[in-house]
Amino acid sequence: MKARGKHSRTARLAVVVAAVVVLAAVLVAPALAAPAQPTSWTVSPESKTITYGQGVTLNGTLMSNGVAVGGLWVDFAQAMTEGGSYEVLYKVTTSDSAYYSGTYSVAVMPLQTMYYRFQWAGDSIYADSNSDVIPVSVKPSLGKPTYPSSVKSGHKFTVSGSVKPGAPTGPKVKVKAYRYNGHGYVNYKTYSTTISGTTYKASIKISKTGKYKFKATTGSSAQFVANETSLGAVLKIKG
Repeated sequence: MKARGKHSRTARLAVVVAAVVVLAAVLVAPALAAPAQPTSWTVSPESKTITYGQGVTLNGTLMSNGVAVGGLWVDFAQAMTEGGSYEVLYKVTTSDSAYYSGTYSVAVMPLQTMYYRFQWAGDSIYADSNSDVIPVSVKPSLGKPTYPSSVKSGHKFTVSGSVKPGAPTGPKVKVKAYRYNGHGYVNYKTYSTTISGTTYKASIKISKTGKYKFKATTGSSAQFVANETSLGAVLKIKG
């Protein structure tokens, strides 16, 4: 009987000690961290078309639960296609004047159509998020064509103008001829050009007499959006 009593007291003591250890562990354990707050972006402009050589400022506003979040260092990334691999260009933060609006701004001058977005990697306070993609489409800078004011029927003449970017990265340029039909200028024929540096040229021969005007055009591609000039001056094809 004494042996059983001794074992019973020992067991009760072990339970008490274990309880004390558990309580101590609870007391010294750090409190569970609150979950990071969700974040979201709005962007402006949502898209933009510029002419080669121009720039544009892109803005992303970071919000969390309806409150602007300024002063973070966020990534600004670009890709050559909307669904492509995004490369971080800069780490940016808000200016002093934009701190309370949560607006992050970057000026870009793409040499071809590009896609941009703002990226927040997240921390213990604010969860990660990416902005919508901002497409910036680039159309080539295209100069209105110049050419003689009169040419004899069947004689060659040159139609030329400027294009930027030029060879070899720039777009193909075509020259469109329009002939006066007594009421207005209507489409006559399209000519290919050669590009040297930033100058396009077409060598043209027209046998049909009359009045003509010309304009330059470029097509649409993944790198550039289409562009065209206004019609140039009148050229008379004489007999």
